[in-house]
Amino acid sequence: MFNRNEQVRYLDLFSGIGGFRLAMERVGKKIGLNTKCVGYSEIDKNAVLTYGTNFDVDSETGLGDITKFESKKTIEKSIPDFEVLFAGFPCQPFSLMGLKKGFTDARGTLFFYIAKILETKKPQLFVLENVRGLQSHDNGKTLQRILDILTVKLEYKVRVDVLNSHNFGVPQTRRRIYLIGTKNQGVYEEIKELEFQKEKTSQRYKTVWHLLEREVDDKYYLSKKILKTILSDGTGGYSSKSEINRLIARPLTATMHKLHRANQDNYYSDRFIFGNFSNIKQSVALAESTEGPGRIRRITPVEAFRLQGFPDEFVYKAKSAGVSDTQLYRQSGNAITVNVAETVLKSIFRKTSLLNSLFR
Repeated sequence: MFNRNEQVRYLDLFSGIGGFRLAMERVGKKIGLNTKCVGYSEIDKNAVLTYGTNFDVDSETGLGDITKFESKKTIEKSIPDFEVLFAGFPCQPFSLMGLKKGFTDARGTLFFYIAKILETKKPQLFVLENVRGLQSHDNGKTLQRILDILTVKLEYKVRVDVLNSHNFGVPQTRRRIYLIGTKNQGVYEEIKELEFQKEKTSQRYKTVWHLLEREVDDKYYLSKKILKTILSDGTGGYSSKSEINRLIARPLTATMHKLHRANQDNYYSDRFIFGNFSNIKQSVALAESTEGPGRIRRITPVEAFRLQGFPDEFVYKAKSAGVSDTQLYRQSGNAITVNVAETVLKSIFRKTSLLNSLFR
């Protein structure tokens, strides 16, 4: 029987700003689990700064570039033992927004470093996250190749889900694929039966209106010069309706600092922000204010992080360490939604026999 004083050790690969880690810490506190991060891997210096500012990493191994771990010998020497592996591996090669090069892109090959670590360290559980486009890339062949490596070569049992952040307590449409693997057949059978979307998920902000800051710096407001471009429906042969003041946000992107049109990014007017929300008539959920200049602004970094399930202090600490707004936008757009990972992990650790299998 698992002793809760024992540590569940985990490795945080492609850690970004630590979405998986924050989720694991929250789960540990909620269910009385002693968790320990043994190492993290990230090459973006600004993400490392945000990560190190928000977590106690003094006793951990900063692994840096994962491509250093090409051999079993190097992995055994440099990476401590662990029971669980997390990896939100790079999504650009598989993204619907990108060129969809898959394994022909150097970033796509980074999956093989995850596989090498799994092969060498043999953790009992892994959770991988990527864009939904991975499921359909190259007519499903890319995902099948990944699954073949995980199941045939490495002998893991793998569950695949596409989960939408909106179903897990944040007002953002964001569909991501999750691969959950274990070597234990009994645990896998239990994991297969879990219904993540039916789990009780904390919801701090009902809609985007509820999380918008009421007083922000003027720099977040759009100038009259750029406003026309932002609100246009497109140019040339491309046309898509631009829409502001969405109660459920569009998916955050790593490039939102570049100010895309309102058919791609999230913008809000003062009349919306200072309006009155009513839950009585769902068809007219918000009565906009008729006062004020009616200015329109982009979302702030704090709001972007709220849409990903991070606490405000996460942003404040990063800013105090010198992380710029541009980098914060990139980081929030690249991050996993903490609420989703937390719900998945809490369900796995509470409702399966995984903990007992970890320390046999």
